[in-house]
Amino acid sequence: MSTHTIADTHHTASDDVVVDDEHGGLVRSLSATVPPMLGNAIATLIVLVTVVIGVISLVYTWTGHADEFLPFFQVTVAATVVSLNALYARRTFSYVITLIGAILWLWVSVTPFVPFWQVVLQAVTVTIMVFGVVFSLAAVSLSKKPRF
Repeated sequence: MSTHTIADTHHTASDDVVVDDEHGGLVRSLSATVPPMLGNAIATLIVLVTVVIGVISLVYTWTGHADEFLPFFQVTVAATVVSLNALYARRTFSYVITLIGAILWLWVSVTPFVPFWQVVLQAVTVTIMVFGVVFSLAAVSLSKKPRF
């Protein structure tokens, strides 16, 4: 009588999946670096545009014509978030999602909607801005890691 040892041949479909990094495709694509001079120029342009829009909104608010331009509070918050994000992530284009969220938030702020939908849409656009900041932080940290 002989004794045979049978190897475990249990194979699952998950064994075939190879995960090379914990970040998704969006973060990976946004972590591509740009030349330092171009990144600095674009970040500076974004900061200057947000400052100009903020000053215009402030002037309209002070003169009593606040309803003729963008709301000062939304402009201040959006400009601060986008500017700081652009300055931090100036070597990547990862702040694009935050910029899109800020533009949508400003658009929703001046467009007359039913109050319920105004609140819902503002919550969605602020969430897009927050996700943009989170993606940007992840993309910047990923861009600093060596790629093999």
